[in-house]
Amino acid sequence: MYLIFSQRKKVVALNEQILKTGALFMEGAHQPTVVRKSALPEKLHYCFATDDDNAVVNGLHSDNHNELVREAAYRIYLYPHEQQQSKLLSLLQDRSELAHLCGFPTYAHRAIKGTMAETPEAVMEFLESLAEQVRLPAGKDLDVLRKYKSKRTGITGQLWPWDLPYYSAIAKHARHKVDHAEFSKYFPLGACMEGLDSLFRSLYGVSLLTEAVEEGEVWSADVYKLAVKDEEDKVLGYIYCDFFERSNKPQQDCHFTIRGGRELSDGSYQLPIVVLMLNLPAPSWSLPSLLTPGMVENLFHEMGHAMHSMLGRTKYQHVTGTRCSTDFAEVPSVLMEYFASDHRVISSFARHYKTGEALPQEMLASLCTSRSMFGACETQLQVFYSILDQRLHGNLPLETGLTDILTETQNTYYSIPHVPHTAWHLRFAHLVGYGAKYYSYLMSRAVASSIWHECFVDDPFSRSSGERYRRNLLAHGGGKPPMCLVEGLLNRRPTTDDFVRSLVADFDVSH
Repeated sequence: MYLIFSQRKKVVALNEQILKTGALFMEGAHQPTVVRKSALPEKLHYCFATDDDNAVVNGLHSDNHNELVREAAYRIYLYPHEQQQSKLLSLLQDRSELAHLCGFPTYAHRAIKGTMAETPEAVMEFLESLAEQVRLPAGKDLDVLRKYKSKRTGITGQLWPWDLPYYSAIAKHARHKVDHAEFSKYFPLGACMEGLDSLFRSLYGVSLLTEAVEEGEVWSADVYKLAVKDEEDKVLGYIYCDFFERSNKPQQDCHFTIRGGRELSDGSYQLPIVVLMLNLPAPSWSLPSLLTPGMVENLFHEMGHAMHSMLGRTKYQHVTGTRCSTDFAEVPSVLMEYFASDHRVISSFARHYKTGEALPQEMLASLCTSRSMFGACETQLQVFYSILDQRLHGNLPLETGLTDILTETQNTYYSIPHVPHTAWHLRFAHLVGYGAKYYSYLMSRAVASSIWHECFVDDPFSRSSGERYRRNLLAHGGGKPPMCLVEGLLNRRPTTDDFVRSLVADFDVSH
């Protein structure tokens, strides 16, 4: 839309202010909470980091065996901070003003335009429907956790937010009786990369080949370079793999683009160049880098982003690969998680790093089923987060205070009630990067699930399905409306009910 000069100037000023306020909010979201030790029961004085007469609570301590420690950490770390509340309100107000200037009724309408969902109303229809369908299976998940809590503490009935991560881990371990250290012996990084190479050869006819780097080409000696080549030995793009943890490296697994692919004026194609950054344990002289199952899933997830970039063939680089709507960009990466949890794919590469022995069938079955445990409970939590995000980016001014909106939303959409005098939303850093788009996690998973069941569930190595997926979806990046790409791949236009059914079908309620 056309804006006069003063309005354009205001848009620029608002965007700058939003960036600054967002950065301050994110910084505050990760700051520890400091309290006087004297305010705590004496037996908790040294359960947290200390600074003279103060206790420093720098997280939720979700894995601590002491329930009192977990509760204290939750209540202290999430205690409302007035400054943080003020930053969030300023961020929401500036976003709302920006949206109005650009002709949108709310910031959510502006953020969601051009996505798979298209409108906040469609997002809420999806979330409300999912909330209804997930309530019963989530309740069954929580019943299981209550039993584990009762066995351990003798307390029946109430579950608290600080209980869920702790008892979920206990329940998974009790059911599967194998810890991550045992699994890691079967997931050396080299075998995992060979598994990905074999999978991509099968699906797309492309291979991952290590290339030598020139002096000064990489920023750390342990970064290596992969060329992605087709069956005619033609290079499709390059991936720099920054896989190992080191001091001063961001503790974040991510994919980012150095150079996007695009058509050039001479008819050739500018090759994409991307980076995959993980924080895997570095190899030593006696031990290769051994990955936990969660690390394997993250590796597959990020490689899904990389292949989206490598296999995209778009006219313009600003719409290549992952440069598309947020709720669509995560589809290829989430789809790779389905491959990472499929017994046929895992068994194709999981080998003991010393003996070369295949992952035993009992461990393989245990691993595959453990990944879906408590999926309903986790999905219900994500629904609550997503609806809160929509409400905060809806009509302003808000009818009630931020904490009141949090309380009402949590008590309506989540089976664990809000704890008074806590302000979880002030630690929700995703409100900055995913403002009004946090639902994307759920929608992309619904689409990925639909694609998995339509194309790959019968044969995860199918070349015909891989080429169909590549041709209809990966090749286009953000160059076409995302729902049109999904419709072209599935040969039908999926409805909200289709997406909800896909998610619910993935739940494991056989605990």
